[in-house]
Amino acid sequence: MLNRLRLLTAWVVSLVYWVIGGTTFLLLCGLLPVFLSGERAKVAGQGLLQIAFRGFIQVLRVFEIVECEYVGFDKLRAQTGGMIVAPNHPALWDAVFVLAEVDHMACVLKASLMCNPILFGGATAAGFIPNEPTHKMLRQCIETLKSGGRLLFFPEGTRTRPENGYLNPFQGGLAVVAKNAAVPVWPVYVQTNSQYLHKGWPLWHLPTEKVQLKMTVGEPLYFPENGDAQAFLDELRQRYLTAFESTAA
Repeated sequence: MLNRLRLLTAWVVSLVYWVIGGTTFLLLCGLLPVFLSGERAKVAGQGLLQIAFRGFIQVLRVFEIVECEYVGFDKLRAQTGGMIVAPNHPALWDAVFVLAEVDHMACVLKASLMCNPILFGGATAAGFIPNEPTHKMLRQCIETLKSGGRLLFFPEGTRTRPENGYLNPFQGGLAVVAKNAAVPVWPVYVQTNSQYLHKGWPLWHLPTEKVQLKMTVGEPLYFPENGDAQAFLDELRQRYLTAFESTAA
């Protein structure tokens, strides 16, 4: 009974947190460009959103909902210039945990989420890129990276489907962006002990045990000169599978 009450309280507190945060960012996405130039406004928005994500993660820790172990993220902090951070995507909150840990990063997100009033303000202020229409998404990603920006890009395109095992097939857009922007792709191997917030899991269906996350940064991969897009994606995907299988062994 006490455990159920703790989970319900965490759910309510999280909801209130995001309603207040979403409303605040709706105001900020309109005000920041008034006081700051375009790029400075985006950087400020990314910094403020990172603070909001860290606060949310702290709420989850206080209520003992989740614990995340970060491995190798110092390599991302040391990276200068444009880069793509490419996690696999088992759960709804993967982006929150990565963006909370890596400074000044935009994100490619599902276009329909830009219609969500809670998410719209923060995503707009931070310069997030909707994944549709595809040609516009690819152009914005390449421009962001060529100007030295950092980009969170999920190779699977959506959360991992249970029938696909460890990973969905990788989407070709990542190869197009990596080739044309000529920046490193840093794989991030996300592992969890829980199905909470996986594909098909209702948001209101609370976990019965503490969720353990582990996010491990792999070695960067560059698109080779005169390389093949499918071969690049196959090599990248194999790195994830090797990492997961070595852990399961």
